Amino acid sequence: MKLLLCLILFQLIVLIKSEREYFTFREDVRRCAAPRCGGYFLKKLNSQDDEIYVSSYIMVNANLNPMKIQDDENIIISGYIMPSEDDDGYNTFFLKGIHERMILPNVVVGNDKKVSSNEKIKDSDSFYFLSKSQNECTQQTDSCAIYKSIKINTNESTNFEKYTEPYTSSIPLLDLKWYNSRLIKKNIDSPYVGSIISGTIKDNQLLITEIFINTEDPVFPCKRNNFSCSTLHVPTFYRSSDRCPIFEKCVLRTVCHLGIPTCPKGYKSYSYPSLPKGCLKYYCDPEALPNPHRVSGP
Repeated sequence: MKLLLCLILFQLIVLIKSEREYFTFREDVRRCAAPRCGGYFLKKLNSQDDEIYVSSYIMVNANLNPMKIQDDENIIISGYIMPSEDDDGYNTFFLKGIHERMILPNVVVGNDKKVSSNEKIKDSDSFYFLSKSQNECTQQTDSCAIYKSIKINTNESTNFEKYTEPYTSSIPLLDLKWYNSRLIKKNIDSPYVGSIISGTIKDNQLLITEIFINTEDPVFPCKRNNFSCSTLHVPTFYRSSDRCPIFEKCVLRTVCHLGIPTCPKGYKSYSYPSLPKGCLKYYCDPEALPNPHRVSGP
């Protein structure tokens, strides 16, 4: 009984612990008996430390998709490393979050050769969370560092003036309201974990090379819309920053263009009747994100 109580207390500590560390990882393909082999090698973000071997992992967040762990080249995981209860002398990783690489479509370069923009993270890149710096800027100020980068797994932060990123110019029909809200965290007190940014800061500017998006997004499912339109009218919607359709008003049915745009590889199409005429408005969302209507919530 005492052992059972200790195990329950241990699990509760893991669940309520707020801090977490972030890692890339790779599967151990060595051929020897478990737990010595068959686990995972974890590499801490923004660290020169050696890889850490864990013999197993435990998912402490029921909203995560365990199948995503198989895609170790495109995933950043977050959680805690603790001594294993089952494998004496080895560690277990308690998995609390998964961020997945946001795909950049192939781009055309010289001689019409297509090269993926997601080929490899540069060794010089660091990983950050971004937010507003809370600096007060005036019109008389020539430059103002309105953004703040927080270097993941460290206490380092840097304010900067502007940033560049490759996604908005490469992905058609990207939901910019959602994208920008996840890129720059406006409410620094919010417990929601936004996008992880890979890039470099130089001359007061952040050069973003890649973005890893939180796969637990949105945290809560979309609310049900209540509306009533006559048969001659169609309901119209706008989209919230959580990608949820919000009822706007009923408009008279009209003729709409029947063409259906296609999304790039790695993106899924969503559409809703929208103003002004009730025709479908299309969005291309990363496939890494769940359908916002089917989220179970915390």
